[in-house]
Amino acid sequence: MGAIERGERSLTLDTLVRLVNRLGVTVDYILADSVSDSDSNILEQFRQITDGQPMERKQMAINVLRTLFSYFENGGKE
Repeated sequence: MGAIERGERSLTLDTLVRLVNRLGVTVDYILADSVSDSDSNILEQFRQITDGQPMERKQMAINVLRTLFSYFENGGKE
């Protein structure tokens, strides 16, 4: 990765596809000049992460998020 970032090596299409699949993002996300933390971008990241996961895992992830946000709302005390 460092060699690609420094321009010492080229990134092939095959490597790009493997990279985005491993990171769980899209090619346009990787190639964007900047990435905003807008709600729609965050929701798209959640969608990409949960695509292909069984419904039970999706529900478990929602429950974990609810617990995490509840913890934050209570000032880290629970």
